[in-house]
Amino acid sequence: MLYRDMANRELGIMEKAQALTNEVFPFNAVVVLRVANGPSEETLRKVLNILQRRFPLLRVHIRKEKKRYFFESQGTPAIPLKVVNREKGTDWQQVVEEELNRTIDFLKGPLVRLTYITGPARESESEIVITFHHAIIDADSGTNLAHEMLTLCTSLASAGEFRTLEPIPPVENFFPPAYKGIRRMGNIFRFLLRQVGDEFLYRLRSRGSRKAPIHTAGRCKILPVKLSKETTGALCKEARRKRITLNSLMEAAILMAVHKHIYQGKGVPLRSFSMADLRPYLVPPLSEKHLGSYFAMMRFSVRMKENPRVWDLAGEINDLMYASVKRGDKFAFNLLSAQMMKALLKFKAFRMATTAVSYTGPVKLEKVYGKTAVKDIHVFISNFVLGPEYTAAVRLFNRQFYWDILYLDSDMGFEEAKVLADEIVNLMEAAVKEED
Repeated sequence: MLYRDMANRELGIMEKAQALTNEVFPFNAVVVLRVANGPSEETLRKVLNILQRRFPLLRVHIRKEKKRYFFESQGTPAIPLKVVNREKGTDWQQVVEEELNRTIDFLKGPLVRLTYITGPARESESEIVITFHHAIIDADSGTNLAHEMLTLCTSLASAGEFRTLEPIPPVENFFPPAYKGIRRMGNIFRFLLRQVGDEFLYRLRSRGSRKAPIHTAGRCKILPVKLSKETTGALCKEARRKRITLNSLMEAAILMAVHKHIYQGKGVPLRSFSMADLRPYLVPPLSEKHLGSYFAMMRFSVRMKENPRVWDLAGEINDLMYASVKRGDKFAFNLLSAQMMKALLKFKAFRMATTAVSYTGPVKLEKVYGKTAVKDIHVFISNFVLGPEYTAAVRLFNRQFYWDILYLDSDMGFEEAKVLADEIVNLMEAAVKEED
């Protein structure tokens, strides 16, 4: 298969950061669609071919020239499709863990692969597991791709509606004027000054407290959790009333769980990452129909109190995130991502954070595509030994919060991870009843 449309497009800054990570540790995004009356293997193969023709980033590999990385189309093979016989309902979780821990061969490509877990009782339940190199996908484009795939599986005749898309440049080309050209240097400098100040205070306040260990190796393990529809609805209503974002609430819950069970509830500073969607802030804004990695990882520090209240902590985080977004830190984080990742991987002196949460909001998927019903959707992002100790991708689907938790077996076992997950659920349920 020969393609010319992405030849010699150099990777953007965030894309390069993800490529650097993937050279040392697997860094994948894995999407799981749990469906009833799933498509046949033959139909799925045809649909993958259509999607690969439509999306430029599905038909590339990465070419490395000294310290530079380029997307290259020529010679990229078809998207691999592996079919796995489904024996029990939890088979998909083992497949996902294998996918999270297996590097994509980015020098050969493509930067995506698919596993179809199915069996004779396909009408009951099957799982479509899509694994991406993180440089080509984010939450919005991943959901849109899943929507188009399921639509095509329902009717191959609709393929004409999904025309081949033109390749687009790296995300930094769409940044506002304050973060392009000479003007961006002043904003980056001020951002770095704030980061230095935060680092000084963090080190000062964390003296004598627990330091997250750095292991030589660790494998990703997953722990999916769902909240009830009643709790989910009540949390959404209460967050609107308090004018606190759901992302801030999720951050508070995971930090409080880790603080209580790993840091013994002591008054210590902790760090977390929150993922910021850049698409609405770009000039012009980019549609989710374009595949790409259009997000920024935003790190913040909070000084944990003994016996904190979840809404109080969520409010504090909300203020921190609002101020950071207003300053434009999301653009500065993105522009410095490759340098920061290069330094982290070189010195291996500390863990990036204690926790990380990616809350992507409501999932824009239909519940039914022809005869195929979407029962669940899960998303997991690879972690590594220099990353956070406990992470989660959270979304709203079918009026329920899905917490797709990920941890490393070098940090904890299943029982300890389950204790943390149960604590998060308890905190979410208690938040509904918490008085002002």
